[in-house]
Amino acid sequence: MHNVYTGEKVRIRPFRDIDEMHRVMASENLEPNEHWGMWHYPLPEQRKDFADCGLMETAKYSCFAIERLDTGECIGYEEFGGLAPGKLGTWVGTFVFAEHRGNRFGVEAKQLAYCYIFENYPARMVFADTVSTHRGAQRGLELSGMRHIGTRRKAHYRKGEYVDVVLYQLLRSEWEQLPVRQYVKRG
Repeated sequence: MHNVYTGEKVRIRPFRDIDEMHRVMASENLEPNEHWGMWHYPLPEQRKDFADCGLMETAKYSCFAIERLDTGECIGYEEFGGLAPGKLGTWVGTFVFAEHRGNRFGVEAKQLAYCYIFENYPARMVFADTVSTHRGAQRGLELSGMRHIGTRRKAHYRKGEYVDVVLYQLLRSEWEQLPVRQYVKRG
């Protein structure tokens, strides 16, 4: 099984060590997302999850580092939910440091994650969601190949109010048509 996927701008790979993972996760905790609000992944839990499997536990949760090809810098992470036997799909999520956003690094990281998932597991679909106010994330999901499939009304609480959550999906048959499959390098 390949666990490093390289595109034209970024590569997704396992975190090199716990320090690299902490730097990325701590940044997300210190830089609350204006759309989702504060996200907290306690340090002891991070250490345990990393020690158990390097955050590559396919039955529970997996997380790749996103590395820029031009600088070699780790600029965020691409995560996905467990793919236990019999499970037909999984979710994906992306975090890119603010100073690297707007360059489609997250779009390509998602597409590389789709390749990893569909090439290594019998998943039939990948899904994602985001809050309706997060237009950048919605555009990124669409550019990565996903399509909007619905909305959960007032499903997320942040900043003192409930907001809608929009749902996206990519089927295996749709992924098979994506150009990324032709240029991705696996290793």
